[in-house]
Amino acid sequence: MTNPHSQLNELIAHLAALTEILALDTHSHWGTHFRNCLSIARALAGSRYDADELTGLACSVMSVYGGMGSFNDYAPWQNGRFIVGMESLDEASNRVYMAARAIRLRNATDVG
Repeated sequence: MTNPHSQLNELIAHLAALTEILALDTHSHWGTHFRNCLSIARALAGSRYDADELTGLACSVMSVYGGMGSFNDYAPWQNGRFIVGMESLDEASNRVYMAARAIRLRNATDVG
């Protein structure tokens, strides 16, 4: 079974990478959401947290994926051009989602 601390550290690493990429688009509001999640994740890593707090973080991260107007619809374009440096956005985004999902699934199976 995967260690929750290592799962949190993995999520932190992926969130940090994604926020760096999103910082290239100064007009996007998505960076704010993921920076907030990163801040919460780092605070949890430096404290004694419980499964509910970790699940809450994972749910917050995942909440912007899916549906119309979601992060999945985000296109890194400015002035009619693709923003240079955003080539790895999809991969970074997917890693964040999968790391949050793994935390959520682990905690769901630990209950009961």
